[in-house]
Amino acid sequence: ELDAKVRATNAGVTGRLGARRELPGGVEASYSVENPVGVYDLASSTHRGRLSAPVAGGEAVLRVEGDASSQAYETSYARELQGGQAAFRMSRKDGALGYNVSYARNFENVLDGAAGVHVGIDEDGVYGKVRASR
Repeated sequence: ELDAKVRATNAGVTGRLGARRELPGGVEASYSVENPVGVYDLASSTHRGRLSAPVAGGEAVLRVEGDASSQAYETSYARELQGGQAAFRMSRKDGALGYNVSYARNFENVLDGAAGVHVGIDEDGVYGKVRASR
């Protein structure tokens, strides 16, 4: 599957070219390249790649993005766990490492009313959110 988008402005033209492919085993790969308005050097364009695959009942994803001066990497894994969604993410951008581990669950089918909880930890610390309404 290919896609393309071109936009012309007074400052120049910008374009995006993308490709996506489903591979055996539920693996999916995608790639795109997009140039800034009026810049036609391929090294200055933003390149994005994504690879996802089903693993152990969840989905593992690897993302990369960058141009000649900056790159960013992210890997993540998410799956259903005990009626909720568990997720793990690690990233690196501009030399900084990031991470996030979280668990979210709705209790709407357990309690009388709308309720849920989301807890996690990331590079900034521990966080949580509880919501309930009746």
